[in-house]
Amino acid sequence: MGSCSSERSSFEKDSFIIFSFNSFMFKKQAFRWGFLFVLVLFLTNCKPENDGDKEGPALTSSTPEPGDTAVALGTILELKFSEKFYLIDNPQITLNGKVVKAALSYQKLTIDTELTGNTSYILEIPAGTLYDDAGNYNKSLLLPFKTVKGIAPEGTVFEAEKATLTGSAAVATSLNGYSGTGYVSSGDGNVTFSVQADQDGYYRLTVRYHTMSSAKQNDLYVDDGLICTLSFEAVSFWTTLSAGEIYLTAGVHSLSLVKNWGWTNYDYVTLAYDSAGLTPFRIAASLVTPNPSSQAVRVYDFLKGNFGSKVLSGTMAAYSTNITEATWVHEHTGKWPALTCFDFVDHTNPNQNWVNYSAPFTLGADWWNNNGLVALMWHWRDPLTKSGSMYTYSSSKPSGTTFDVSNVTDTTSNEYQAMIVDLDVIAGYLKQFRDAGIPVLWRPLHEASGTWFWWGAKGPVPFKTLWKLMFNRFTNVHGLNNLIWVWTSDANASTVDWYPGDEYVDLIGMDIYPGENQHGSQYYSFNRIRKLFGGRKLITLSECGSVPDPASMKAYGDMWSYFMPWNGYYTESDSHNGAAWWNKFFSYDYVVTRDQMPNLK
Repeated sequence: MGSCSSERSSFEKDSFIIFSFNSFMFKKQAFRWGFLFVLVLFLTNCKPENDGDKEGPALTSSTPEPGDTAVALGTILELKFSEKFYLIDNPQITLNGKVVKAALSYQKLTIDTELTGNTSYILEIPAGTLYDDAGNYNKSLLLPFKTVKGIAPEGTVFEAEKATLTGSAAVATSLNGYSGTGYVSSGDGNVTFSVQADQDGYYRLTVRYHTMSSAKQNDLYVDDGLICTLSFEAVSFWTTLSAGEIYLTAGVHSLSLVKNWGWTNYDYVTLAYDSAGLTPFRIAASLVTPNPSSQAVRVYDFLKGNFGSKVLSGTMAAYSTNITEATWVHEHTGKWPALTCFDFVDHTNPNQNWVNYSAPFTLGADWWNNNGLVALMWHWRDPLTKSGSMYTYSSSKPSGTTFDVSNVTDTTSNEYQAMIVDLDVIAGYLKQFRDAGIPVLWRPLHEASGTWFWWGAKGPVPFKTLWKLMFNRFTNVHGLNNLIWVWTSDANASTVDWYPGDEYVDLIGMDIYPGENQHGSQYYSFNRIRKLFGGRKLITLSECGSVPDPASMKAYGDMWSYFMPWNGYYTESDSHNGAAWWNKFFSYDYVVTRDQMPNLK
């Protein structure tokens, strides 16, 4: 470490001479002072070479980091220091007051312990426990952290009051009947749970909530990715929402309930591993239309054959009767989407010189002749006025219609007769496709369960009656055997109440708008429909904003039959899809474009 020189300096020699030749009367005193002086010089010359090292070992990093509130079970506690160090005998290192063993390896200290879930810890290393080569000791060290709660095989409850709260979310106790020590009133804030999954797979999620008699909607995020929007019914008591299944890999995850619309009270969430796995698909062998056209059968068989391995690309007509969006995609990628969709929104309003009544058929026929698939939908305007709104009247939609679809059961009512007139008009346009041998993916009466359109405003019973009326009139009265029937659903448990029945539906579509630049998997909604309807129907992303990244579809298994973003902003803007994303979509060999379509004529 240090060294002592055997040579005396000239200053030392002079001091020694002075000491040796002092007078006798001062000999004793001089001897004392001279000895002390020589001793000081000797010690100065012999001090260690690392005289500047006056600091003990200092912490440079640790696992976990100080203050970490989401530490996984099974984490090995490791602390790294600024230099090589040693442990004193019988060190009193403690974890929550209990002495723990520690292993030393050069600059690293490893703590021997097993952590339990949902527990706050403090690791304490007292001052004077560690020392370095220079004999310097450490200062007192405290390392606080908290572990996440694991998911037990039988399921685990995660109390909301123990979650991380942001914004105005706060713990409350005024509503009786909660579990634990309280519940969380979300206000304008969010609630985030830290959970640990022991294995990859799907986990059943439930949420216990109270909405104080007002329906709410809030978003579910897993690891900062939007999974879905959860709908909470208007209830004046604590109840439980079976929220479906979320996919978790083994490890620690954050699960957040994020405010969307309306304050909600949360008591707890539960998670349980689903060992049974996903509902298998058993797709119906044939179309629901009696004696379907050969072209319709070939299209349906093609969709079935690709389902689960490939997804067809699609675009929606801008202003309903053109291929503007499909053309834009082609101009920016060099490829056409496999499918395009038109809208009969104004076709029941006769003799309007601004309506291009022939465009869906003429453009659709050309599209089909180039091996593309044709889809048609119908934003059905008020049947009584023909030019009125399709939206339900409300304070936010003062121009909406008060058309009463519940009169669909009264054949003498003005509403019923007006609906029949419109159905017959649209059937006439669909016959053009039939007579030309063109099958149509027909998606009428969409988004009924949202109730913002008049056909859903009075609930599921009149809606289903109208759907069946349309199906029977188109099939039995007008002989339309070229239609492939697409019914639009949502992921709520109540969606089954709106389902017309297996004998009236070929495909189940979902209209999902996750927000700007949200290209994550939509497996949650996909799997909800898969389970709710027993895997009997093909599932399509019939309308959307940001399209899920096809790589995520492949990874999570939500391989939709086809995807179709809405027109304008949703197709062209970089905030949703845009040129870069369309090129990315088409770079995957399992995304089908029109040039890859077979001749299904």
